[in-house]
Amino acid sequence: MIENAISLMIAIPLIAAVFAFLFGKAAKYVALIGSLVPLVISLQMFQEFDKASNAMQFVESYDWVPAIGVKYTVGVDGIGLPLILLSTIVSVLVVVYSWGESKRSNQFFALLLLNEVGVLGVFTALDFFLFYIFWEVVLIPMFFLIGIWGGPRKDYAAIKFFIYTHVASLIMLLSIFALYFSYRTPEGLRTFDMLTLLGATGDSTMFSPMLLNVIFFGLLFGFLVKMPAVPFHTWLPDAHVEAPTAGSVLLAALLLKMGGYGLFRIVMPMLPNVSENYITLMAIIGVVSIVYGGFLALAQKDLKKMVAYSSVSHMGYVLLGAGALSVLSVQGAMFQQFSHGLITCVLFMSAGTIQHTAGTRIISELGGLADRMPKFAVLMLAGFMASLGLPGMCGFVAEVSVLAGSFASVQPHMQLYVLIVIFGGIAVTAGYHLWSMQKVMFGPILKKYLDLKDPHSYELLSMSILILLIIYFGVQPGTITDIMGVAAEPLVKPFIAMAQTGVI
Repeated sequence: MIENAISLMIAIPLIAAVFAFLFGKAAKYVALIGSLVPLVISLQMFQEFDKASNAMQFVESYDWVPAIGVKYTVGVDGIGLPLILLSTIVSVLVVVYSWGESKRSNQFFALLLLNEVGVLGVFTALDFFLFYIFWEVVLIPMFFLIGIWGGPRKDYAAIKFFIYTHVASLIMLLSIFALYFSYRTPEGLRTFDMLTLLGATGDSTMFSPMLLNVIFFGLLFGFLVKMPAVPFHTWLPDAHVEAPTAGSVLLAALLLKMGGYGLFRIVMPMLPNVSENYITLMAIIGVVSIVYGGFLALAQKDLKKMVAYSSVSHMGYVLLGAGALSVLSVQGAMFQQFSHGLITCVLFMSAGTIQHTAGTRIISELGGLADRMPKFAVLMLAGFMASLGLPGMCGFVAEVSVLAGSFASVQPHMQLYVLIVIFGGIAVTAGYHLWSMQKVMFGPILKKYLDLKDPHSYELLSMSILILLIIYFGVQPGTITDIMGVAAEPLVKPFIAMAQTGVI
């Protein structure tokens, strides 16, 4: 394995971003190379990863600011590695999809690379100080992607995105500092080490129950806004609708996953030590997000806005699976993060392609596009079928795992009601996907679209690779889920023990 693989994987797109910014005409080639190298490194890491171990691997740790206990510590386990793989895959395909971008292309591709730096840092940081820095870094490229290359209301959307996510981040930061100032190592030192602080939350001599519950709420709030979960979701549709296609893809496929990652990396290890009401709250918010997000998507006239609300619904499965506290549900929630990341890329690429070929995303103004754009229609149809949960595609495996694991965790007298609500949400999900596809792609071709043709080959290439991956992980989910299952066991083990002793 390459020495210091994680640091190299983070540093290369950062260096490439600088070169892309400086050398405008070659920016897209620099961006392609700068995103391909981290992909190769992540694949090598995946190949050499010990899939039977839940320990941190490829760990690097160096003193950074020892006076206040800050270290540069990075590493991966079964929670972070799949998201690293997702991030590097999506980053390459977004660069390829955006190959024809001509407006300030050097800045555009540099921001795409900077976004990759941020998400890779979040998914590997094992020091809270470092984690927060990378968490905030991601805001910068997305703010400018929306604000410069966005739609008519881009300024409003960019500022709203920044305010919502930054305020949530600040509340999360206060919780991090509360953890930091409440704990001292046996040597009497303070530390930002993530695993040390999370492990210490079970020590009631350092963390009073009231303080720990307040800290937990701040962290949970920060992650729920990022996901986003109902009722903290209102920034997402505006950001998606106004963002350029590449921005929408990165936002849905990677940035939302930061919130879910925070649930598994930080929130769940703390759950055994906080109020049981938080467990119920997470599950309820998850169910509400699934159903409410589905109905919001059903009501939309704009194809891109419909896809944006569908993300709210699908990310609800992540929260539900985490709150159900069974190995299968948590494993399914982790896989939902991964599968949704792939599927939503196709959905937003589809909406973006329709926008720049047909000139509109309004569903009622479209019709019969499959007749003029047959290759694109096949890819879009496959993406929509994956999103509604068609068997044989990865979305089906993820959602069934979450629902099966969650159903087993529900009290017997509540199982029927949960089934009615969840399957009602699934029916709505199928409804808006099928209705939109029928209206946009099929039926008689409208006269104003007679001159349309399939989009550029580089757009079709990106979407084709994503569909192949969606099918592969739908047929062979164990490639990823086996790693996730090993990571899920220690998260759920305390609750199994508590249930056996009658504590919960």
